[in-house]
Amino acid sequence: MKKIALFFLALALPLPLPARAAEKLTLLFSPTTGLTPSYIAKDQGIFEKHGLDVDLVLLTNQGAVIQALVGGSAQIVTPSALAVIQASDQGIDTVFVGSTSMSPSKSRSGIFVKNGSNIHTAKDLIGKKIGVPSLNTLIHVIARRWLEIEGVDYNKVNFAEIGFQQMYDALNAGIVDGVSAIDPYYGKLETIGYVVGNPDESLPKNTLTSVYASMRDWTESHKQAVTAFRQSLQEAIDYINAHNDDARAAIVKYTKQPAAVVAATPMPELAVTVHPEQVQFFIDVAKHQGLIKSSPDAAKMIAP
Repeated sequence: MKKIALFFLALALPLPLPARAAEKLTLLFSPTTGLTPSYIAKDQGIFEKHGLDVDLVLLTNQGAVIQALVGGSAQIVTPSALAVIQASDQGIDTVFVGSTSMSPSKSRSGIFVKNGSNIHTAKDLIGKKIGVPSLNTLIHVIARRWLEIEGVDYNKVNFAEIGFQQMYDALNAGIVDGVSAIDPYYGKLETIGYVVGNPDESLPKNTLTSVYASMRDWTESHKQAVTAFRQSLQEAIDYINAHNDDARAAIVKYTKQPAAVVAATPMPELAVTVHPEQVQFFIDVAKHQGLIKSSPDAAKMIAP
């Protein structure tokens, strides 16, 4: 009788719930130090801890980043803040999910020209060709803003798309007269050239350099995933602050830069939360440079 009673008691007990499946998403990333929290969250199991199965896919063309969202090949991408605003202006309902890094920062950046070029000021760049990763995105736009601050009509300076990885060869071969580069590509360029100006230094404090963005409808239907993603990034930043060697190893892995170069690269200023005033800065710059026609509400462009 005792065995029968135990049998029926076992039947009455609730069955254990199946483990909740991890939320799968693809993150399209640029190989920069600003995205170190993503690298750490992936490699240290932080995404997994927060119920996310994140596939990091290298972005090879910054100009196609928003199209990846529209086409559904990625749920979160890492464009410039400007690219998100331009997409919204074109009727693509993109929103900010989080910040990556901010400027001005300890990371090195600047417009490099080749040794012996006899280029020394912003005015010397008139008529010259400058390589930027992508036209009408962050580095291009802040370079034009810097030229204007220096009293130069930026329409008199030619810009060409040159990927970060190709900047050294393009400058060395004379394909371009200068390149606007950032860490960890800065160190290699120092071996053949020098900085004629640093647009980053002209930016307001806490300017967004690149961001995490998504489609509004995805963030609204995946609110739990958005929260988990942000929590993962913050935990990764805390980890980075306590484990500098691991952070640099992750940068080497994901940017494919030599360890010696990364060791000499200052860590970026990292944050997760995007504030309306940071978005408004780029709305104003975009309108001034004729890149957008509308006047979006900065606060409404940030996913809840």
